[in-house]
Amino acid sequence: MDQQIISISMPPFPSFIEGNYITFKAGQSHDHRYNIGFFDLIFVKKGALFLREDGKKYTIHANEMFILLPNGEHDSWQPCEEETSFFWMHIYTTSRWQQSNFPMRFVSELPIPELHFHQKSYTLQLPKLGEITEPNLIFDLLNEIQKSTESSRIDSIWYTEELFLKFLKYIDTRGISKDRVTMLAEKVHLFLAEHLAEHIDNNRLSDEFHLHVNYIARVMTKVYGKTAIELLEEIRIETAKQYLIHTNKLIKNIAELVGFENYISFTNQFKKMTGMAPKTYRATYKK
Repeated sequence: MDQQIISISMPPFPSFIEGNYITFKAGQSHDHRYNIGFFDLIFVKKGALFLREDGKKYTIHANEMFILLPNGEHDSWQPCEEETSFFWMHIYTTSRWQQSNFPMRFVSELPIPELHFHQKSYTLQLPKLGEITEPNLIFDLLNEIQKSTESSRIDSIWYTEELFLKFLKYIDTRGISKDRVTMLAEKVHLFLAEHLAEHIDNNRLSDEFHLHVNYIARVMTKVYGKTAIELLEEIRIETAKQYLIHTNKLIKNIAELVGFENYISFTNQFKKMTGMAPKTYRATYKK
C-alpha cells in the first residue's frame, strides 16, 4: 500500500466541484489528462483500476481510494480486466498543499488575527492510496452528496456542503486501514507536531507511549526513514518556514514557538537544514 500523504492547508476549506458514479466494462480505460486543476478522488466499489500518474503505476482494488493530483498527468497503464464500478469526485483548493512520505503541518496563508475569536489553522491529511475500512458508510455518503446536487432548491448547496465537510472529516481522521506500525508512527508524528514547542527527547516519548526507546526508533525509521528526534527537527524547521513566510512575527519569537531554547541555536539549525539564515529565507520567499 502506498504510504504517501497529501497535506492540504485550511482555511480556506476545499470545495466540492463535481462527481459521479460510473462503471467501466472489461477493456475500458481511464482517459489521458494533465493539469486538470482539481484533486480527483477515486473510490473503487467493484473490480480494479490500473492508473498511472506522472509515470508511476498504481492498482486500486475494490474498497480502496486513490487521489490524483491537480497538476499531474494521468491515464491508465492497462485496461480494466473486469467490470469495474467507482465513484469519482473533483475537489478544488486555493490553499497550499503537498504530497510527501509523511504528514506536513502548514500555517494557513490567510491573515488570521489572534486578537479576537478566530478560526484555527489546520492541515487536512489525506492518503494517496488507502483501504476503506467502512466501505458501506463511505459509499452511502458519496451517494448522498451526489443526490443532494440534484435538488431544485436554491439553498441545496448548504446540504451538499454539510455532507462534503462530513466526508472530508471522515477520510481525514478515520476510515482508512493502516497497519499497527504505521498507526504508531503517525501517533508519534502527531504528538511531535502538537508539542513541538516543548522539550522532547527519547525518554519523554518512551514515557508517553509506554514503549522502549529502541522500538520507537525502529518504527519511526521504518515508516519515515528517520528517528523521532530527526523528524522533530524537520517539523520544527518546516513550521518555522511557514511562520517566516506567512506571518510578521519576530524571528526570535518564531524560534520559541517551534521549540528552540534560543535564537542562536534556531538560526544554526535552520541554516544547517535549509542552507540559508531565517532572515534570508523570509526575504527570499515572503510574498
